[in-house]
Amino acid sequence: MAEKVTEPLETLEKGGIFSAQQRFTIMFLLYLHKKAGFTELQKLLQLTPGNLNHHIRKLEEVGYVKTHHILSWRPLKVIEISKEGALAFREYAFNLRQLLEQIE
Repeated sequence: MAEKVTEPLETLEKGGIFSAQQRFTIMFLLYLHKKAGFTELQKLLQLTPGNLNHHIRKLEEVGYVKTHHILSWRPLKVIEISKEGALAFREYAFNLRQLLEQIE
């Protein structure tokens, strides 16, 4: 039994960036929708602008998201998941699911 759990656990430990619930949720939403506006994420997650910005910066530092500004009738900050971020999140979620399936 220990052999089955080892690999998912090691992968989950490597995916420590997702251990913060807010970053996991940001990545989950971006994985589903590819991109989202800063204000939209802030409302969905009920975070302060500074707190959300902190989590986005952490994800940017490891290359999992990219941000850019769009000028329309008002400036809009858009957060987009990178290809590396999508792959890393998918692997993390897959291994988390495998680990949870071990619970009987």
